[in-house]
Amino acid sequence: MRQVNVANYCRLWLTVGSLLLVLPTHADKKDELGQLRQRIEQLQRDLAKTEESRSEVADALRTSEKAISEVNRALMTLGREQGQISQNLADLKSRMDANRADTARQQELLDRMIRHQYMHGNTDAMRLMLDGKDAAEVERQMRYFGYVSKSRAALVSGLKNNMAALAELEIAARQKQIELSANAEEQRKARLMLQAERQARQKTFTKIKADIAKGRKEIGRLKRDEDRLAKLVEQLAKAIAKNREERRSTKTPDGIQRKGEAVDSVADSSFVGKAFHSLKGKLRLPTRGELQSRFGSPREEGLTWKGLFIKSETGHSVHAVADGQVVFADWLRGYGNLLILDHGNGYMSLYGNNESLLKQVGEITQSGEKIASVGSSGGALESGVYFELRHEGKPFDPMKWVTK
Repeated sequence: MRQVNVANYCRLWLTVGSLLLVLPTHADKKDELGQLRQRIEQLQRDLAKTEESRSEVADALRTSEKAISEVNRALMTLGREQGQISQNLADLKSRMDANRADTARQQELLDRMIRHQYMHGNTDAMRLMLDGKDAAEVERQMRYFGYVSKSRAALVSGLKNNMAALAELEIAARQKQIELSANAEEQRKARLMLQAERQARQKTFTKIKADIAKGRKEIGRLKRDEDRLAKLVEQLAKAIAKNREERRSTKTPDGIQRKGEAVDSVADSSFVGKAFHSLKGKLRLPTRGELQSRFGSPREEGLTWKGLFIKSETGHSVHAVADGQVVFADWLRGYGNLLILDHGNGYMSLYGNNESLLKQVGEITQSGEKIASVGSSGGALESGVYFELRHEGKPFDPMKWVTK
């Protein structure tokens, strides 16, 4: 039942078959999306085929970790919707207040006209003539009374229109209030699901923690994880390159369009709109925390780290280090909930072991934008973010690109 709810509310099981790149028309986008979906789905099948006979104990966490990611992303979306609905409701109430004030002003003017007419009675040309008024004076006063009569008619019409508009605004406000209540209920249910998924994940993790620790020492496991990631990045790079080559051949726009040691300097919006290759020596790391593992330092099995591991508290924000486009957002063995950004010109950044992925494949992100939240998915024994930078598929030292 829990999994059904997750499917209903959060679209569980994020697929990688939606690699979007900016295209000039909707039809072109649809055609290219279909081609890329086939390529990426084939890549996924190839990866799965090589692993069918060899599952890892950490894979037992896959379902709950993907679900946690999806529920958190759904909560973020609901939060944005709540803010928009609240703003719309506030705008409606402001318009209603202005409408009521205008109606009150018109009503006061109409009341004054009615009182004046009551006190002075109806005045017409014959009465003015009988009162001995000259013709010019009669004409002037009749013209004045005509203006008053027209103003009164306009006030009555304005009052009617205001009352009708106010009724429509009140209906719209009630509808927004209903939407706000429904949104709050969805958030409540999503939080309950998130709590249930976290409990399920923790229960499974506690049960297999010893096996995970044992598996981390297994000969070849780490190498398989690294090879799996390298193959994924290679295939993504080929798909992106092929897509751009096809766009160049059809003369459509190219490129992405985009408006131990303590880590305190975190990626922000100061690099929005800047090309990635121009940011060497200026980048900031994706989250605050403790830098535990550096590029090139020794790992198990005689291997070395291909990136950085930043120890940080679960739930902390993970930020995009530069403008980019999401080309992968899914669970990958060894890296848990993994998000990969393409920055153009062969550059990519990778963010692994997240609790939640807050962006989907195809979305454009800006420097400093929140794209994930810190976790320990994929069998990590500590909470943190695994961070890599790659160029043409090859990892390089992020610290050489980070501001001192």
